[in-house]
Amino acid sequence: MLDSKMPYRLALDLGSSSLGWALIRLNAENKPSAIIKAGVRIFPDGRNPKDGSSLAVTRREARAMRRRRDRLLKRKARMITVLTELGFFPSDSLERKALESLNPYRLRAEGLDRELQPDEFARALFHLNQRRGFKSNRKTDKKDNDSGAMKQALSKLRQNLDESSCRTVGEWLFQRQCAGQSLRARYRETRQIHEDGRTRVEKSYDLYIDRTMIEAEFDTLWRSQAARNPSRYTDEARRRLKDVLLFQRPLKPVRPGRCTLLPDEERAPLALPSTQRVRIYQELNNLRVLGDSLQEYALTLQQRDQLAAALDHRPKMSFDQIRRLLRLDGQTKFNLEDIKRQEIRGNATAALLSKSDFFGEQWHSFNSSLQDEIVQHLIADEEEQALIDWLIANTGIDEACAQRLADVSLPQGYGSLGRTALARILPALRQSVLPFSAAVQAAGFEHHSALDHVQKTGEILLELPYYGEYLTRHVGFGTGNPDDVLEKRYGRIANPTVHIGLNQTRVVVNALLKRYGPPQEIIVEVARELKQSREDRLAEQKRQAENQRRNQRLREEVAAILEIEEHAVKTADIQKMILWEELSPDPADRRCPYSGEQISKHRLLSEEVEIEHILPFSETLDDSLNNKTVAMRMANRVKGNRSPWQAFGEHPIAGFDYQEILARAERMPKGKRYRFAPDGYQRWLKDDAGFLARALNDTRYLSRIAREYLRLICPQGTRVIPGQMTALLRAKFGLNDVLGLHGEKNRNDHRHHAVDACVIGVTDQGMLKKFSEAARSAREKQLDRLVEHMPLPWPTYREHVKRAINAIWVSHRPDHNYQGPMHNDTAYGLLGDGRVVHHKWLDGKRERVEKSLKVIEFKNPDVRNRSGQPRHGVTENGSPRPYKGYDGNSNYCIEIVRVENGRWQGEVISTYTAYQTVKAQGEKRLRDPKLSLSGQPLIMRLMIDDAVRLEIDDHIRTMRVAKISANGQIFMCDLHEANVDKRNRDKNELFAYVSKTAGSLHAARGRRVTISPSGELHDPGFAD
Repeated sequence: MLDSKMPYRLALDLGSSSLGWALIRLNAENKPSAIIKAGVRIFPDGRNPKDGSSLAVTRREARAMRRRRDRLLKRKARMITVLTELGFFPSDSLERKALESLNPYRLRAEGLDRELQPDEFARALFHLNQRRGFKSNRKTDKKDNDSGAMKQALSKLRQNLDESSCRTVGEWLFQRQCAGQSLRARYRETRQIHEDGRTRVEKSYDLYIDRTMIEAEFDTLWRSQAARNPSRYTDEARRRLKDVLLFQRPLKPVRPGRCTLLPDEERAPLALPSTQRVRIYQELNNLRVLGDSLQEYALTLQQRDQLAAALDHRPKMSFDQIRRLLRLDGQTKFNLEDIKRQEIRGNATAALLSKSDFFGEQWHSFNSSLQDEIVQHLIADEEEQALIDWLIANTGIDEACAQRLADVSLPQGYGSLGRTALARILPALRQSVLPFSAAVQAAGFEHHSALDHVQKTGEILLELPYYGEYLTRHVGFGTGNPDDVLEKRYGRIANPTVHIGLNQTRVVVNALLKRYGPPQEIIVEVARELKQSREDRLAEQKRQAENQRRNQRLREEVAAILEIEEHAVKTADIQKMILWEELSPDPADRRCPYSGEQISKHRLLSEEVEIEHILPFSETLDDSLNNKTVAMRMANRVKGNRSPWQAFGEHPIAGFDYQEILARAERMPKGKRYRFAPDGYQRWLKDDAGFLARALNDTRYLSRIAREYLRLICPQGTRVIPGQMTALLRAKFGLNDVLGLHGEKNRNDHRHHAVDACVIGVTDQGMLKKFSEAARSAREKQLDRLVEHMPLPWPTYREHVKRAINAIWVSHRPDHNYQGPMHNDTAYGLLGDGRVVHHKWLDGKRERVEKSLKVIEFKNPDVRNRSGQPRHGVTENGSPRPYKGYDGNSNYCIEIVRVENGRWQGEVISTYTAYQTVKAQGEKRLRDPKLSLSGQPLIMRLMIDDAVRLEIDDHIRTMRVAKISANGQIFMCDLHEANVDKRNRDKNELFAYVSKTAGSLHAARGRRVTISPSGELHDPGFAD
């Protein structure tokens, strides 16, 4: 352990699938003076790399399918048992098998008019049990893309039953069978070309039967048979058989997360009128009117209430509508108004339910409690008829209206507060125009910073526990059972990426605590993408793609104007074009914000125009596009190192009219224009005491969670910083060259996370003050760069970073779990000679596709025909013939074994084989440290992300397993290499995998090694 008297600072760079860290020694003055050690931990983010969806969702869907299959088989077995006990089915299995020759549709129809023999009735009822129809659940049906097609098919079937005068659906199906028509619920997709030229896929079913039809048929059939043989068809027999036929487990309710203010309560639905109103008042209390000089004014209480009343009746209001309602000038702007946002959302629930098809104006006569109760029933009730009955009894509407309400689609999801918290906060928000944080405290709740464990108890932990144990208000509900695993006992954060990230933080930090003792300070940067949902990521990817297209367009324009090749276009010129386009929507009216001189494209790309910081960089350290614009060089020199107000508003300067500057600023994006106002700098600071505090404080939700978690071990010195500052300082320190990509960050090397951590570790008030002073000096000297000489944290800082980075063994979290997809989902028919067949939908048609493919073959010896032989035939040796196959496409590991003459041989174990081994012999056999599955002596067992050391070209290299091929090839790469699969497939990339077989691995003196979460290498040495 590090000398406890030697204080150090722990820096963490937490990303969606990585954790970079650095230990920074602090000197006697509590300033950073040396880098003790740095490292990187790489782990999966819990998402499908193809579409970004949670792997937990994929597993849950597959598990649900297996459970449905298992329940079907159990129901069939129960039905056989009860029918046998009641004397309907023969007890001999072969006799029961012989009954399959009876036509169940004929029996279901004839049983309405004649007495069936016991075995005939059993055959008919068993058939009903196998195809017992769809039971509607209004909660889940709305999420089903095919629910509309189902309802149409059900409605059509009911109409056909009425028109045909058939007494039961079984009788109707028998008529179709006699007519040679289909009896199955075939799903079809038909592409339709509409008049506008667009193609739409029409979904339909040939027919669809629901559970109520099956129940009605059972009752009708039973009455018919009971009238003819009452001694056999008793009420007790009816009860038992109907229970087996119709019983269905109720859906396990999905419990919402915890209320952030009252963690013992559940969060309220977003559709709840109370939730909608709290959001409306919160937003209106934050709404500001931009008056003269772009200064902001809050709404008056009367204006706020007038607008809130209007929004409570509408789904949304545009800012133009708001201006008219409040009788404001048409040129008035709002702080929330922007080209990307032209409206404020209203009460979507009230707007929908007050339509004439539903409650109409009667909705607004209900009190708030009844409105909430109505919506709660609409969201939670599963049984449609029960919901309809409740609505009729409690609201006075007729059945037709209740039926329409049962199908209504309300906003999905949950808010962050429970119903009790909403009831307390809403009156506080209504009472005056105050921000949400003040309303929370006015309602009697403590500030969020007073809700964490350290603040409440003063206890400092010696190591990080499972986060759910102490961050109760941020996780879902757990069981509370001490015998359950931690995640189940205490609950977890639903986002898989955040969950994994916090757990890996715990693993790494606890390893460092054990080795180096507790830190004096912890500084964390949390990646923006860590908290993003799949939808957020897709939106971010779309935005990035749009930016790339925009940049390429601008690159081409600049190249044409300057008459140069596209590759010679400077990044600064592209940025100039971006900022120029933000000056005004009208290209002819794009002028210098300060002097008003018109700026053409050609003039823009000359030295007359330059990029400048609206609020001085030395006072904000904000180098984002929101703090930049383009201006005439002369005007920029006059402005100097001041804000627009300080330069042109406080003291008028000839040739510069501050009111005209504000008028030109109003055309810019909202994140930029307020900076021109007299209070622009104060509004940029928000609640921070100064620009250094702002630069050192990240207030995002996930950042607060990370801070609260790490405060458990370091309560006084933990802070989370924004990522923009890290990127800026890394470039200015010249650290992008540490991993060598000509001044650009090398994202193909995992160690860049540790470089960031080394920057994070020195990002403190003293460092930023030096940076600010250097920037001010450069501005005073009228230099074309942010700083002339970037001050370093200490003279040998760069050398320390290089040394620490070169000493890193990147730690990859290996997944040694055999539990994963055994094979792909597609089932293939077996044609023989390695040929398979399957069907797929092509252009709305089901097409047969044949191909050569090695598959895992499945056979079922328990399924036999009437003569007792295997249903699918037998092979030449008499064993049951395989009837389908699946593409394995997944390997669990490769076992390196010693064979005759001491040679090494590789035996690839598929995930399917691993499952079968555990099922037959237990997990201990799968993981036997000395014996392979084939019975050969085991040298080593390698899995994806395991570390291996071997000698290549007389050099010892430490690599990780990236891929295992079915033919026994092991593909490896150096530990620090990132994005390897994509780079290996790119023919223009110099990178390529190192491929070894068991034999060549033996020749290279290969051995499996381990790297701890804290980056410690353990090499047992080569053992021949």
